[in-house]
Amino acid sequence: MADALPVQKPAGGKPRLSIIQRSVLNFMTGLGLKPGARLLDAPCGAGAFAIELAAKGYAVCGADVEPSAKGLPGIEFQFADLEQSLPWPTADFDAVFSLEGFEHLENGFHLLREFHRVLKPGGRLVLTTPNIVSLRSRMRFFGSGFFHKDPVPLNESARHPLHHIGLSTFPEIRYALHTTGFRLESCSYSWIKPVSFLYAVYIPWMWLYTFIAFRREKDQAQRARNREIRASLFSLPLLFGENLIFSARKQ
Repeated sequence: MADALPVQKPAGGKPRLSIIQRSVLNFMTGLGLKPGARLLDAPCGAGAFAIELAAKGYAVCGADVEPSAKGLPGIEFQFADLEQSLPWPTADFDAVFSLEGFEHLENGFHLLREFHRVLKPGGRLVLTTPNIVSLRSRMRFFGSGFFHKDPVPLNESARHPLHHIGLSTFPEIRYALHTTGFRLESCSYSWIKPVSFLYAVYIPWMWLYTFIAFRREKDQAQRARNREIRASLFSLPLLFGENLIFSARKQ
């Protein structure tokens, strides 16, 4: 369940990092994780990201429904179906990394509750997922009814673990995090395709539309939250980023 990250495993060599994994490695320098911290990488795919974490001196456990990472040096691999309860005790990890897995799940809320359970108090969750609220994605949905990064139509002959059945907007993921015991601290992006900037012409219209729509909220506390959400929706990561990098802390 490691998404279609372009991870390659050369003959006789270790798997190569995808652009998303490299972006998260750069992003995590600001997390303040101490050497020796126990980290979970789920889904870990071929293990490229887990290997890099181990090389930095962390105690790494990789988990996936596919055994590609089994036997990699320095990695504690565990078979795990992320749709089910995770096979670790409560408060076992200092941080959890979940790269490009959320959008494949039937019940992302269940996984977030499990991540919350296995994290220590104050532990960090770093989650990445396709950015379907980017300007390019919004225009694709306007024209076709399908979001960017959504391979469509999905083959209905059988359920496949790599199908994007749980693509979620930024407000939806923020809601999921905040209602499962996390507090969103930041949202960054993996990379930007230059063509995305051509869609910037639509920003003024979208800004006005959301300004009017968000004013309908009557609850004062939620109105304050909506201002935060709206500011995020018009930030560089959400307008142009290909994938979003969420950083949240267990409350």
